Amino acid sequence: MFRMTSCFAAPAFVLLMGGTAHAALTADQVWQSWKDAGAMIGLEVTAATENNDGGALTLNGVSIAPAGMAGIRISDMRLTEETDGSVTIAPGADIGLDLTGDTQGSARIVHDGLTMIVREADGGLAYDFAAAKLDVVYDTTYPSYPSFDGTTPPETKAAGTVGLSNLSGTYSDTPGTNRTFGLDIKAGALAYNTTLDDAGLEMKQTTASDTADVEVSFDLALPSSMSLADMAGPQDFGAALQEGLAISVSTKQGTSVGSMTQESAFFPMSMEITAGGGDGTAVFNKDTFSIQSQGAGLDVKVNSGMMPVPVQVTSGPIMFGMTAPVIANDVAGDFGLIMKFSQFSVNEEAWAMIDPGAVFSRDAADLAVDISGKTKIDVPAMIAADEMGGMPPIPAPENLDITELSLKVAGAALAGTGAFTFDNSMGMPMPIGEADVSISGANALIDGLIATGILAQEDAMGARMMMGAFMSPGAGPDTLTSKIEAKPGFEIYVNGQRIQ
Repeated sequence: MFRMTSCFAAPAFVLLMGGTAHAALTADQVWQSWKDAGAMIGLEVTAATENNDGGALTLNGVSIAPAGMAGIRISDMRLTEETDGSVTIAPGADIGLDLTGDTQGSARIVHDGLTMIVREADGGLAYDFAAAKLDVVYDTTYPSYPSFDGTTPPETKAAGTVGLSNLSGTYSDTPGTNRTFGLDIKAGALAYNTTLDDAGLEMKQTTASDTADVEVSFDLALPSSMSLADMAGPQDFGAALQEGLAISVSTKQGTSVGSMTQESAFFPMSMEITAGGGDGTAVFNKDTFSIQSQGAGLDVKVNSGMMPVPVQVTSGPIMFGMTAPVIANDVAGDFGLIMKFSQFSVNEEAWAMIDPGAVFSRDAADLAVDISGKTKIDVPAMIAADEMGGMPPIPAPENLDITELSLKVAGAALAGTGAFTFDNSMGMPMPIGEADVSISGANALIDGLIATGILAQEDAMGARMMMGAFMSPGAGPDTLTSKIEAKPGFEIYVNGQRIQ
């Protein structure tokens, strides 16, 4: 989208702009806490004029920027002390950022009724904010990639608006052994419109999207004994994790509708996307790294002069989950992977491009992977060893359970389950256990691939020979089964036949 070189510290400033709460906040205390927080990370927080009149502090020409550089500018701001001990902040209409370096241009915040209320909460400060509408409007240029003919093209132009409507939320900063920052946001809608003109790639692109009912929750815990700036390497990172560094994120959204149009000499196209609602979570701390997400379904339509027919891809519910331990030296931690794509299909016109005779079944495809287990691992130590050129500690898995492994496509189906334990006494994990695999419709699928010209007869013969060597006929027609056994001494058997 666009790149910035003069305001990388701004997000860090937001995380630090809290402080210790007072019995009754004053406008001057809140303003001073911002200046102190900025100084901690090399930002100057200043105002051209300051005027405090009976508990109402009016600031004009507010600037948040590294010394001698451009940064965030706010035309004016009014901080008003309330009778309940809180302070109300009303920023002016002109909030912007000038971009310097390779990327030139500006970014502005345009809002309708943005207000913030600062209050004491759990020994720290909380900022409650709300706005009928808040947009980030950017207009930038930056160097293009060289043209295909080797000449230097004009700069790329990127512009757009990213907006939230019916916005509300809370930012909090709570002191303690671990200083905890929290950000909760709710919006009736998240929408964006963007344009891109890249002369180097000879491409012009416009995009638009509208997502309903957006919710985001973010929490960050930082050990009070150190700052982010002190984390110079993997050892510091590992120490911070042991002392309580932790991040958690959760998201939720409703239906999303988007479109994209691309003018290009190489691949002109238009695309429409509709995605069902979904939610997700992410957790990272010394014990675990976990990502979990699920969505209600997807519908993508693509048209292009470079394709003979329009393509439409649809799917049912989609699920993805990944879990892994971060530091598990003495006691093994949980790991796992879940991946499920259901009712994945393409339109008949797209099918007919590769299978005009309808040899293959048009049934929707399904994919499911569900594996889990426990392992000992030390990720920071592995990173440190890699940087120092040393021997990294080898992960020591204890067990692996294959709860589900299945694929259904074009009338064929594969399914597998299994369970393994691991002997790590020799320095490398040695699996012990078994897995059962079954396949149906494989020969019919191979016949279809031959009939459509995708697979040659001689290649098909090799595939059939491999299936005959490692699989046995099943109970039904065109079904095959196989039992894979891993025994002590790295011995592997398939249907009772030793292959290693």
